[in-house]
Amino acid sequence: MEEQTTSAVAVEGQDMAAVAVEGQEMTAAAASEGVSASSDNMAVGERLSTRNLIMYPLGTFGRDFLYNFFNGFLLMFVLLTKHLTDAQFSMITVIIVLARIFDAFNDPIMGSIVENTRTKWGKYKPWQLIGAILTGGVIIALFNVPLDGWAFFGFLAFAYFMFSITFTMNDISYWGMMPSLTSNPDDRNKLTSFTQLVCSAGGGLAGLLVPLFTVGDIAQGLGLGAVKGYGLMSVIVVVLMVSFQLFTILGVKEKPLPADFKKTERMKFKDLFKVLFKNDQLLWCTLVMLLWSLISGIAVGNLITFYIYFEFGYEGMLGTVFSIVYAVLSVVFTLFYPRFSKKLGRNKTLYSCGITLIVSYVILLIIGLAWRNDVGGGFDIMGMHITPKFIVMALFYGFTGWSTGFYMIMLINMANTVEYNEWKTGKRDEAIIFSLRPFTAKMGSALTQGVVSLVLMITGALVYTDRISELENYGTQTGQNMSGQLKDLIATIDESTKMKLLACMCVIPIVIMTIALIIYKAKCKLDEPTLAKMIEETEAKKALAALENGEQEQHSEGEEGAIAGIEEQSECERHSEEAEQTENTESDGETEQAETSEANGEAEQTETSEADGESKQAETSKENDEEEQTETSDDYDVAVSADVPEEAEPAPPAENRPRHTKTKRK
Repeated sequence: MEEQTTSAVAVEGQDMAAVAVEGQEMTAAAASEGVSASSDNMAVGERLSTRNLIMYPLGTFGRDFLYNFFNGFLLMFVLLTKHLTDAQFSMITVIIVLARIFDAFNDPIMGSIVENTRTKWGKYKPWQLIGAILTGGVIIALFNVPLDGWAFFGFLAFAYFMFSITFTMNDISYWGMMPSLTSNPDDRNKLTSFTQLVCSAGGGLAGLLVPLFTVGDIAQGLGLGAVKGYGLMSVIVVVLMVSFQLFTILGVKEKPLPADFKKTERMKFKDLFKVLFKNDQLLWCTLVMLLWSLISGIAVGNLITFYIYFEFGYEGMLGTVFSIVYAVLSVVFTLFYPRFSKKLGRNKTLYSCGITLIVSYVILLIIGLAWRNDVGGGFDIMGMHITPKFIVMALFYGFTGWSTGFYMIMLINMANTVEYNEWKTGKRDEAIIFSLRPFTAKMGSALTQGVVSLVLMITGALVYTDRISELENYGTQTGQNMSGQLKDLIATIDESTKMKLLACMCVIPIVIMTIALIIYKAKCKLDEPTLAKMIEETEAKKALAALENGEQEQHSEGEEGAIAGIEEQSECERHSEEAEQTENTESDGETEQAETSEANGEAEQTETSEADGESKQAETSKENDEEEQTETSDDYDVAVSADVPEEAEPAPPAENRPRHTKTKRK
């Protein structure tokens, strides 16, 4: 697998080099420079602010207190406060298992909803607040309802399914936020380490306080007992959850949401499994984390508590001592994890955690089977009888707290699969990928409830828990202190029941952790050098794509400018043609007008000439008529004179005679 992963990295590098050879030399060089600058300035990934480093982890203190209270003590609450038949207990077990399975498959759906959420408060914070408030209402109602038998069974089924929905709102949005705060490996280690430290503190405090105020002399002395004690603790855990969530909601500064966000389709189960099977590292991380959740639920939670009460006494402080030792080793590992990780690497550190757990449970099994509790004497303190066997077993149980680093490292590995997913598919899918973390926790819880219930029925422990429940309820109803009666009842538990509980408590975690280590060794390959190389190549591809997009945009702008120039030139030509056409039209009009004017002038001249000619002809005719008339008159006068002889007048000279000229007509 390691060879395949390395070779895949090389193939991607060859593909990028091929792109450069095909004419992108300058682009590839710029991309390389961008990656180099990014690596120098950011140490591979965006850095984490001090504000987010503090505010984000603080938000989970109350969350883990509440979740450990619900997940670790619900079955204890049912067994110690409710009177149930074997059939009713079996049905409750079925309901719890089904609800946890529903809860596990509900996580990817909620992951898609969170991924598509866009508000002015971001996509994570609204769901964190809504989920915290609604979960608080469900918890208070469940641990304070005065029901029993089948009525309680029906209400528990409703409340459990409601918790599956409401807590998922908060859980998915909280853990989905973490990988978005930084992609720098060192900062992510610090953030995860600090967050896990706060998780351990919150869950550990639940392990300390809940037994103290619900079981034993202290609870009885305060007038609480199991019934009232669990009711009071439910209110406390709700206040803690909502209060500490405000640190994250009000204090964490998220990165701005992308302006070009496009809503993605709601994730379907088949789509989830497609993503899961495409991301092989996510697949194996999910499986290993599921196995770890099963280990922690079976050994760390329920079975160890019943074994302590049955073997060392029905006293909540005894369980608190075990929890304190466990928490101390867990906190020590969390504080020094960054040093271990830098010196040894994550893989060797993880192997140390798994091997420590296996060795510790082997020793616990040997001590528990070979050492009787009444050997070596003991002493009394704060209502507890402390024996040498109790001290030794508490110390070696504390070493299993070192194994909490196993979960923390797997959480980092799951966060790293986001970068692996981006390197392989081009998508990060942070909320969807991180929805698998609570998926493994809740699926592991479902399996845990089934296994624990089966162990309690097989070992015969339910007979004794039912008697304890009767005494607790009687003391609550009458107000009596039932410490003496409860201690007497514990003394009657037979050794075979204790040994069976011890064997199941130790052997099951040993087998499961062995399987988890084998899978991790064979399949999980996202070590620090491989991850760093993937991040660099992803950044290079991003830079290359950005430069190519810039060139395409520039080319597109050039094409748009050329097209605009052509259109402008065409427009100018069109306007020129229109102007020429207009000029031609005007010229033709003027020519026609000139021709018309000329024709009109000629016509008028012709008419004038004709008129003048006619006038002159008329005048000539008139003159001719007058001349003829004159001649006629002259002839008449001659004739008369011829008739009447008179003295003839001399004829006028020729030059005084009128001339007759002919006028030529045009």
